[in-house]
Amino acid sequence: MMRSRRRRLFQKNKAPKDSGQMSLQITSMADIFTILLVFLLKGIASDALTISPSNGTKLPAGVNTTALSESALQVELSDRGILIEKEFVSGYQNFEKPFNERLTKERERQKLIAKSNDTVKDDARAILLSDQNVPFSTMKLVLRTLAKNGYSEVKFGVIKE
Repeated sequence: MMRSRRRRLFQKNKAPKDSGQMSLQITSMADIFTILLVFLLKGIASDALTISPSNGTKLPAGVNTTALSESALQVELSDRGILIEKEFVSGYQNFEKPFNERLTKERERQKLIAKSNDTVKDDARAILLSDQNVPFSTMKLVLRTLAKNGYSEVKFGVIKE
């Protein structure tokens, strides 16, 4: 009787045999993945806008530069002529009329999109990428035409030194 009682006491204190399988803790893994996801999304959201000029366009160097965070209409003055959103518009000889027509179409398209979609607002911004060999008189005419078509906020694209 004494032996059976001892046996029962020792059996109660014994740890159950380990089967070699572990249970997966989903909660802690979900927390880790959530933290990683938030970190990655925050990093993506704060990235600067990347703008690449067409081949052959050499942008001037700039000292005080800030990264662009929002997109805008891209106007490029290359060695061949004027491009809007990487589409060739005109050469530099008598470019005012075709450039003005294309800007008017682009502005109407933006207004139509803003009218049909409440989350999109009418955008009056443009980014001017000008080759360093384009004369200032040409840039001045382009800036004037942009202003006539309602693009009131123009930023210049440069290479950071």
